[in-house]
Amino acid sequence: MKPLRSTKHVYRDVLGFLIVACLSVWLVMRGSDNIAYSWHWKQVPRYLFQVYDGEFIAGPLLLGLGITLQITVVSLFLAGFLGLVTALLRMSSSPVGRLLARVYLEIIRNTPLLVQIFFLYFVMAPILDIGRFATAVLALSLFEGAYASEIIRAGITSISRGQ
Repeated sequence: MKPLRSTKHVYRDVLGFLIVACLSVWLVMRGSDNIAYSWHWKQVPRYLFQVYDGEFIAGPLLLGLGITLQITVVSLFLAGFLGLVTALLRMSSSPVGRLLARVYLEIIRNTPLLVQIFFLYFVMAPILDIGRFATAVLALSLFEGAYASEIIRAGITSISRGQ
């Protein structure tokens, strides 16, 4: 069992954090003074939400956050499923399955995510008549599914056949 850290070390760490935080705030304030820009922070809340007649209305930032979370949740499940299927195909005895999995992995893992998003949105979506939400989910699922498949495959192969 590791011994607990002494209070002297804890105080030193807290003091170091406070010094770094104060230095960071000072640098930001100094930088904003040097660019001579007048920040309009009072306008930010209307992009988060507004209240009309006692009714809460989400602003564009909260609406965007909601859509982002929806895309994330759907992509997470599809990426997990796609990763499992690809990992099993990669380990299968079928040469066609292994070839398909290998081609998918090489294409997806060797191109940047932004390129894939642009390709799917500007090229494939108009051809296949896919919406923005579905295109985002597809791009993220394909990208993350490729990496998840390697993680799943490595986990499966790390266990001996007897287990």
